[in-house]
Amino acid sequence: MKTGKHYFSLRCKGSNAYHTDGQRFRMTDPVVNIGETADCDIRYDSHGMQPERYASIVRNADGRSWRIVRRSPFADISITGKGPIGYAAPLSDGDLLQVGGQPMTLVFHQHREGDRPAEALWRWAVVALLAVATATMVLLHTRRHPEAIATADVEPLEESLFLIRVDSVCRAMESGGQLTMIPPMKLLDGETPTGTAFLTTDGRIVTARHCVEYWIGSDLDLTTRVTSLSQDNIVRWAIEAETFNQQCNGDSAMRLRVFFSLYDSTGNRRHTLSSTDSRVHTNTDRDGIYMLADFTRDYYWRSVRPYFTDRQMELGDILWIDSIGESGKVVLATADDMRHVRNGTPLMVCGYPLTGIGDKKMTATQGTISRRPAATAENLFFEANINHGFSGGPVLIKGEGGVVAIGVVSRVDSVSSGLYKWAVPVTEIAREE
Repeated sequence: MKTGKHYFSLRCKGSNAYHTDGQRFRMTDPVVNIGETADCDIRYDSHGMQPERYASIVRNADGRSWRIVRRSPFADISITGKGPIGYAAPLSDGDLLQVGGQPMTLVFHQHREGDRPAEALWRWAVVALLAVATATMVLLHTRRHPEAIATADVEPLEESLFLIRVDSVCRAMESGGQLTMIPPMKLLDGETPTGTAFLTTDGRIVTARHCVEYWIGSDLDLTTRVTSLSQDNIVRWAIEAETFNQQCNGDSAMRLRVFFSLYDSTGNRRHTLSSTDSRVHTNTDRDGIYMLADFTRDYYWRSVRPYFTDRQMELGDILWIDSIGESGKVVLATADDMRHVRNGTPLMVCGYPLTGIGDKKMTATQGTISRRPAATAENLFFEANINHGFSGGPVLIKGEGGVVAIGVVSRVDSVSSGLYKWAVPVTEIAREE
């Protein structure tokens, strides 16, 4: 018999500037951070001091249990009055977590899918009432959905979609706007694609950032000891580069420079590009900066992985090149086009499933919008039968003026086991101009 998925909840006892007594958080992410930094899922008030990340709750390999990992050597962590713990400790149902002298105690409870804490039932009732009210308003507010989109509508776009292959990665020092290469260069498997890119009518190449900077979306265990990674491991290079950038005085920076190629549907190489040609979101509002639990020294990790309480982080998973000297056929949606997107809007996702470079064709699959972006910037949630390789491909709808791309495929939502997929709205490009 199939068993339900497991998750856990943390309930707050006591209060501080961020959480009220009794507040409960349902957690399903494999890593949940606790501390004072703005990107932590459970936060304390830093009282003007240097913020820290105290601990992480990490899902074990069995998928049904968790452990707590100490992230700061300066903050004691106790479990149900016992401690402080060493590097890590298992968690059991009902454990009380206390961090140093912080005023808030966290109550840890495990749950199975379908379980609902009794004290939260009234909240679900309120949610249900609000949902009914919202549905009623939508029915009363008659606004036409965009038309259904068919495969024939997107076939002309095939020549504007490309398969991406990362050829090599090297390190470089940037100072005064100049890049100086640092040998050696890491040559990569010449037959391993990393995703899809598309060429727009205004001459832009657009893709998901993790298709080029593929380490930035990797599922790194935040408890990894960096010294356990090989010297030429690309993830280790990325960690060392971010550590240098976080600790230097800002006069120079270390970059990982990527050389990658774009292939058409017949396997012909069409373009060879470098990440230095690209534009990406690289500020800390878009990226997560993690401090790894490696106490041999301080290490930092930059990623576009989302946080439980702030899915906005995926907005950083977009990369574009302003011009490659030719135009394509993919039309980028405008802000006005985005305002007409509804839950249930039919869409088409195009891409190249990762089966190698050669005589292959663009694949298009139908789907629907699960949750449209709000007025403020946030991800598109959609449902469609896609897999690895569609990353970086366009999410298309049929508007009044024809087919337009409203988003760039980012990743599958692991929290819902692939039920929802995420896309970065193409309006994020305009936000950087």
